[in-house]
Amino acid sequence: HVTVISSSNKKREEALQDLGADDYVIGSDQAKMSELADSLDYVIDTVPVHHALEPYLSLLKLDGKLILMGVINNPLQFLTPLLMLGEKVITGSFIGSM
Repeated sequence: HVTVISSSNKKREEALQDLGADDYVIGSDQAKMSELADSLDYVIDTVPVHHALEPYLSLLKLDGKLILMGVINNPLQFLTPLLMLGEKVITGSFIGSM
């Protein structure tokens, strides 16, 4: 199951029809994001600017992975209990390999 999370509806058709995503969620839709809590094995984050990681960490299941693909040249900040209590991992890749 593939869920695309984006900041607007601009990419909805491409994600669902062309790329075959199963679901499309606007990241600012708190109700939908809450429904997704603790439901994803992986989140592949392609955002290349500083942004909060907590909303995405909360989507991960136990032992889930947040994979950073967008290059950010500033220190990242996040609440460590979200990682430790959920046994979650933050990792990164310059290429598609995980």
